[in-house]
Amino acid sequence: MKKVFLSILTLILFAGAVFAQTPKGFNYQAVVRNAAGQLMANRTVSVRIAIVQGAANGPQVYQQAENVTTNGNGLFTLVVGENSDQFANIDWAQGPYFIVSEIDPYGGNNYTLATTQKILAVPYAHYATHAAVADHFGEDFVYDERDPLFREWGFLYDSLRNAPTRLSQFINDLDFLTEDDLELSLHGDTLFLNNNTYVILPHNGGGAGITTIEWDSVLHHPTYLSEFINDLDFVTAGDVYVSGDTLFLNDNTYVILNSGNWNGTIEWDSVLNRPTHLSQFINDLHFYVSGDTLFLNDSNYVILPQNEETQGLADVLNINNNAYGQIKNLSYPTDPLDAVNKAYVDSILAAEVAALNDRIDSITNMYEQIIDSVNNRIYMLEHPRVKGALPGIFSVSADKRINFSQGNLQYRPRIKTWRFAVNQYDIAGSDNNNVFMQAYCSSWVDLFGYGTSGWDGGAGRFMPYETTTNNTEYTEATDGNDLVDFYANADWGYYNPIINGGNQMAMWRTLTYSEWTYLLTQRPNANDLKGMATVESTPGYILLPDDWTCPAGITFVNTNSSYTTNVYNAATWAIMEAAGAVFLPAAGERTSSSTTNIGIIGNYWTASHVNGTTGYSFHISPNDNTMQNTVTYSTGCSVRLVRDY
Repeated sequence: MKKVFLSILTLILFAGAVFAQTPKGFNYQAVVRNAAGQLMANRTVSVRIAIVQGAANGPQVYQQAENVTTNGNGLFTLVVGENSDQFANIDWAQGPYFIVSEIDPYGGNNYTLATTQKILAVPYAHYATHAAVADHFGEDFVYDERDPLFREWGFLYDSLRNAPTRLSQFINDLDFLTEDDLELSLHGDTLFLNNNTYVILPHNGGGAGITTIEWDSVLHHPTYLSEFINDLDFVTAGDVYVSGDTLFLNDNTYVILNSGNWNGTIEWDSVLNRPTHLSQFINDLHFYVSGDTLFLNDSNYVILPQNEETQGLADVLNINNNAYGQIKNLSYPTDPLDAVNKAYVDSILAAEVAALNDRIDSITNMYEQIIDSVNNRIYMLEHPRVKGALPGIFSVSADKRINFSQGNLQYRPRIKTWRFAVNQYDIAGSDNNNVFMQAYCSSWVDLFGYGTSGWDGGAGRFMPYETTTNNTEYTEATDGNDLVDFYANADWGYYNPIINGGNQMAMWRTLTYSEWTYLLTQRPNANDLKGMATVESTPGYILLPDDWTCPAGITFVNTNSSYTTNVYNAATWAIMEAAGAVFLPAAGERTSSSTTNIGIIGNYWTASHVNGTTGYSFHISPNDNTMQNTVTYSTGCSVRLVRDY
């Protein structure tokens, strides 16, 4: 007998069209396939459904059986519990509950296929009594079923337990929302969610000491909730600079600092509206003038310039003539006393010249530092870091540098969305087994066949959820091609916007084989800037930036022989990452829909091909880390994108 199996893609929906006023059932869907994975389409099958309480083998609280017909995709749909008193009497608050499905694929009573799944949601109309909700959210939970917010979202913002009340309290998306992929935005006192719902933020009258914050008035306000760190980070150190006693902002405005409270050196030329004549000085410099001399408060003085006058020899001799009528050239003294005086004056002059030269050197050095700082500022403005980029700068050729993305590339088939992993050490692991389910896979996956960006350039297999092992179908050309130039669209970062990486096309790309090779073996000190490690219990490989300086209290040893030589927890890795370190986790590899070697090996695609069936990758394993590795196109490998710096 031909073997048949059930591919359970259960989608439990509490649909209003079925429930009317009080839910009487929910939709159940599944796909039936034969042993070869082919759909059993347009076939009548028998289905027996049971709901059990407490555990997968717990007592049965409901059962139904009926015949259904699969559609052209092998999918069938039925309603569990419709118009059943037994179903209506289930107390959903006494869960958990599990659904047990049994199927005879030939329409009889021989139920040979069975699956058990935990029910992860219940009809809210059965469980939205005040006592149940208060038990879940806290006794101070409030709601109004007449409010459209309740019907769309399910609760008001003020009902959240420990709801944030200041912008500085928003840390990340996961602290008070259950979905981890929502894009959020603020306007005035309203938090908008990307599913067209919203919640009202607390405002004046919503709590003591809370004021309404007009979002558009915040300088450089973040556009995603995950960017909120603290109130002071809205203006970063790169957005302002000080010159003299003036604080310049990057919006071409400025503030004059109070020089009495400013601890830095104030350059006179930087003072706005500075006096240019002695008569304009009031009293703050503590000086006074007597005759032709300007006396300063540190016992020094300056001779003021006088009106020019012309004197003859007779005039000079008649004014206190101690020279006995002689006009002497003291550069060449003619008597011993003059010689002594000249030597003394020369020594003083030499010391003054030396001091002046030292001062000139100091001023020159100071201005060189200022020029370097300005040039660096200009360079940073011309090469801004984009959202999702790590701080470390890496050379991938003699004249090209890049930043790595914040984590491996991930894809969610059900909503067709790309993102970077939240942490560098995050991997999807066995969730990659679900990649082939396309519209039903709600988990993130991170292992992809070659060139599977979703760009239809002629390849038979070009979507990120492809699992066929026919390698020739993965390229638009019979002899293969690199993911550059015309074929750059097949590169994952060129064709696809990445939600936490700027969310625009053509912002990211994959390194070529030659760029990986230069990074790993040819840049200065390449061998000292890499090594195996384990971060937050995930084995992998560390790459260090060109200007690496190991942080105080942290150690790193370049090794290619053990994952356990360099071990970091989340806290110590945060220090390494802030210093520019990059971590490539050993995420395993996928063949068809089976993922193996998780935490043991890793293959990272390059943008370069070998031939019509294989491409180059950077290979990670416990005893072999090399660029000479080739992988067949159908193998699911990791993807780490970069941004040209």
